[in-house]
Amino acid sequence: MNMLSSQLLGATAPVNVSPFMTHRASMSKRSKGLSSYGQVQEHDVASTTSATELMTMLFDKACVLLKTAMRALESNDTQAFHQSALHALQIVLSLRFVLDTDSGSELSQSLFGTYTTIAASLKKAKEEKDSAAIATIYEALDELRTAWHSVAKPQPEKSDRQ
Repeated sequence: MNMLSSQLLGATAPVNVSPFMTHRASMSKRSKGLSSYGQVQEHDVASTTSATELMTMLFDKACVLLKTAMRALESNDTQAFHQSALHALQIVLSLRFVLDTDSGSELSQSLFGTYTTIAASLKKAKEEKDSAAIATIYEALDELRTAWHSVAKPQPEKSDRQ
């Protein structure tokens, strides 16, 4: 057994303890092991996913959340509406935050303005429970999502033959 396996599985010298303490210690070690596994899994997802793929995932999630918010409004589920709309708003603000606006890139500046407008519109639509405005915001995010997906698609390799 390697060192990491020993730590995760709790391999130690035998000690006389009560069955309660043994169960408690094993649950604690199990929790630590599961927590470590979760951290490794999150790291693996982040390290094996390109920035472009992460962007598409964020747009996908924001679009799903806006659809959920619209359905929640239709069914008068205020709590689900607010949770979904707020989560979508957080994603849009995060998209805005990660832009490199210091570089002076025209694209970054344009996207910053677009994300700011979408975030402000979504905040207002959330406060007013305006399903038509949320549908319009969904269309804008879906268009951006489609654009990111087209950028994320692997490009076919060009043949050396001419």
